[in-house]
Amino acid sequence: MLHKLRQMAFLVDDLAGAAGLYRDVLGMEPSASGELSQYSLTNMVLPAGEGTFVELLQPTSPDSAGGRFLARRGQAPYLLIFETQRFDDLIPHLKSLGARITGETRSDDHKSAFVHPASANGAFLEIIEVNDAANTWPAAGPDWHTKEWRPLTRQLRQAAIVVRDLDQAVAWWERLFGLPVTQRFQTSFTDLEIAIIPLEGKDSFIELAQPTSPDTTSARFLERYGEGIYLTIYQIDDSLAMDDHLKSLGVRYTSSRVTANYTNLGFNSIWLHPGGMRGVFTQLSQVLDPENPWPPAGDSWYE
Repeated sequence: MLHKLRQMAFLVDDLAGAAGLYRDVLGMEPSASGELSQYSLTNMVLPAGEGTFVELLQPTSPDSAGGRFLARRGQAPYLLIFETQRFDDLIPHLKSLGARITGETRSDDHKSAFVHPASANGAFLEIIEVNDAANTWPAAGPDWHTKEWRPLTRQLRQAAIVVRDLDQAVAWWERLFGLPVTQRFQTSFTDLEIAIIPLEGKDSFIELAQPTSPDTTSARFLERYGEGIYLTIYQIDDSLAMDDHLKSLGVRYTSSRVTANYTNLGFNSIWLHPGGMRGVFTQLSQVLDPENPWPPAGDSWYE
């Protein structure tokens, strides 16, 4: 019942500085900005390609939910925002399973609700159905769709959530959203077992990942912060050009071309260290398979 991963929101302590970083590193420019006074936040929304977006959020009060999160966790991924085309079926279904739903709103152009992190393996979710035929994503501004945006990313493709028990998480997400896993595999270079869930629109994905060794970055993340959003994955068109661009900026990154024990999964990848991306571990992947638009999801998910 989730159609598309439309937007990811990141909490930052300096909105202007974060916007400059995303402009310089990923070529993203804001299409909208403003005050979210009901949440004590200011924001900027940046098109990432193919109708997907990054949202930067800065708390305006230390006593707000965002302010407390920032104080506790630091700059980090905060919220996954999904589009649905069946809001009136999905929200009652989630409630029937005992999922904690808050902040339900309805307006002329959209319906929305939040899913508490306790109900989604530590990931804070917002689910939106847009009812505006003239603007398919009002959160990006009233006229974003009339302009040409040229980010260095093709689109936001996938969000990874690190979990303690992959079998349990896979079963729970299928119960919540009716979406089956199409590919499950282990990666030796990161010591993760991974399950990939395509969303209904077949152009974005959820990754559930369980560490298989205690002495890895993901295991240390899980031990320190608990389950939650771990990795943001964009598709890019040219990983060699991105290598050159990042080198020119002095950005800290690792390439799959030089990563020990890298298993070719049908793409070349670049990982940007969270220390250089305001707490956001970021992957940039160029697909090499001429037929399969996203090989990590399996060989036949798109048919």
